[in-house]
Amino acid sequence: MARDTVQEWKDEHLQAGMEQGSTNEARAILRRQLARRFGGVPSEVNDRLEAASRAELENWIDRLYDAATLDEVFQ
Repeated sequence: MARDTVQEWKDEHLQAGMEQGSTNEARAILRRQLARRFGGVPSEVNDRLEAASRAELENWIDRLYDAATLDEVFQ
């Protein structure tokens, strides 16, 4: 029984670590694309990226394709 509990704990933490890594990767990709498209990432935008959830990052990544300005990405 203790072995099952340990395995469950490992599985949960592994999943959480994978999700955090995925979020960090999405953040890095968006930051790179913003810099490439708009010539840089202001500190207030960088702060917003750091605080964003995975869902927010995905939404902004999708908006990047149609946005004419940096502000449009985050509206």
